[in-house]
Amino acid sequence: MSYNPDIKILLATYNGQEYLTEQIDSILAQSNQGWQLLIRDDGSDDNTLRIIEDYANRLPDKIRLIKDNEGRLGANLNFGKLLECVDTEYIMFSDQDDVWLPNKIEMALNSMKSAEQVYPDKPILVHTDLKVTDSELNTIADSMWTYQKLFPEAGNDLNSVMAQNVVTGCTMMINRKARAVSIPVPEEAIMYDWWLALNVCRHGKIVYVSIPSVLYRQHSKNQVGAQKARKIDIIHFLKKLCCIKKLLSAHYRMLKKFDPRAGFWRLLLNKALVKISQRCR
Repeated sequence: MSYNPDIKILLATYNGQEYLTEQIDSILAQSNQGWQLLIRDDGSDDNTLRIIEDYANRLPDKIRLIKDNEGRLGANLNFGKLLECVDTEYIMFSDQDDVWLPNKIEMALNSMKSAEQVYPDKPILVHTDLKVTDSELNTIADSMWTYQKLFPEAGNDLNSVMAQNVVTGCTMMINRKARAVSIPVPEEAIMYDWWLALNVCRHGKIVYVSIPSVLYRQHSKNQVGAQKARKIDIIHFLKKLCCIKKLLSAHYRMLKKFDPRAGFWRLLLNKALVKISQRCR
């Protein structure tokens, strides 16, 4: 396939030297080659920047390093800054420590094109399931959705998305309209993928593909990882109590940024209903 700059992949890095080469190589090995990879490093003090510069020097048409004077932003706003740097037809997102399966871009683009035929004037977000692996890519779970008891069909119900994110950023493709309704990613956003899901759910359509497109590597340095859904356990619940207030506060701040009318009790009710629904399935 000929080079197509209208597909941009955004990769946010920070001290990712251990797995970064494997991730970039998996993008280079994609069945669809119509893309360009944009990388912004968040102030790494290991060999991450040297790895990126080596790829960018060897493959300048395919890989670009974005340099600015913004300093350390954190993973969430790092992706947000990258998102502001592009205005192309389709955008994808990559973590620094996963491995993309060979048909990831092709599968996402096909699903996007099909969705755009049905919803031609809508913001669209396409996302897929993931395989959960350990640090050596040995399979922990064939489906992260099953592993975490996530139900992607809830992605088009705004109350459900306000209560719980069902979209994993490293599997997403969005179209230009989805970017337009989602930028800028605010500091209040818990994670950029949740913020995008909220805005696309409100204005457009979220499409899910029940096929894994990523080997989702779990290791000690994960910014956000996959945790197996647990049965109700009083000891585990008590251990969680100490951080519930902080998590709810952050969640509530994001929702107030998204919708100033959002109420705290509505948040609690929605979260409770989502948990009950998950237990009943």
